[in-house]
Amino acid sequence: MEKAALRIACLEDEQEQTYYLKTVLEAWQKERGTGCSLACFSSAEAFWFEHGRNGPFPYDLLILDIYMGPEAGKDGREESGAGGRMNGMELARAVRRTDRDIAVVFLSNLKEYVFQGYEVNAVRYLVKPVTKEGLFPVLDLLLCGREEKPACTVLSIGGEYRKIPLKQILYLEAVGHYVRLYQASGELLEWKQPFSAVLGELAGDCFVKIHRSFCVNLMHVNSITRKCCLLDDGTELPLSRSAWQEANEAFLRYYGRREF
Repeated sequence: MEKAALRIACLEDEQEQTYYLKTVLEAWQKERGTGCSLACFSSAEAFWFEHGRNGPFPYDLLILDIYMGPEAGKDGREESGAGGRMNGMELARAVRRTDRDIAVVFLSNLKEYVFQGYEVNAVRYLVKPVTKEGLFPVLDLLLCGREEKPACTVLSIGGEYRKIPLKQILYLEAVGHYVRLYQASGELLEWKQPFSAVLGELAGDCFVKIHRSFCVNLMHVNSITRKCCLLDDGTELPLSRSAWQEANEAFLRYYGRREF
């Protein structure tokens, strides 16, 4: 089974430092034979605008410049919040109010700020520029932890990001302009969003669209006939003629590489 990619967000307003980070990440992917995605933000405000203020956030790791746009103080040290902007430490505190799982790594030119990271459970403090020796161990640790955790997907539901274990999802149904998500726990989620957009947000290789209005989680499929998908709990979902071949191939591909 392929290793899961890491999703990383970086808060850094210096282009040179962002370049160093991208170079290190490319080297890590090549050496480990895995992948990762990187979203770069030049300010905390840009991060909030993109994702809102409610977690969990769709990342495994936040790499934060502890002080954005530094100004020199009397002793030559960095001062936080230049121009009144939120800095990396303040963003980390805000993120921790709603997301306790996301890993945080701080960047700075000065070593003496390392102890501030403890209050937000930072996993590492790195002095600029980012190096392989500093970042590789963090990425390796996160990758191992991600593989050990139950796989999850993050969906934008009603304007808020929500983390849902893949095993909890039975299937999704398009009803008019709304999407219904049926869970193994019995809980039903419903929100307004184009069906295609929701399917594009799903993580993992266990989902297959079997009908214009249905997408099923292969984890819960017991059998596939010419006209329907039968789930483990006895639920029958319609299977369109055009989706039959793709659904069968996906079903065999999904279970063919797993041990029973």
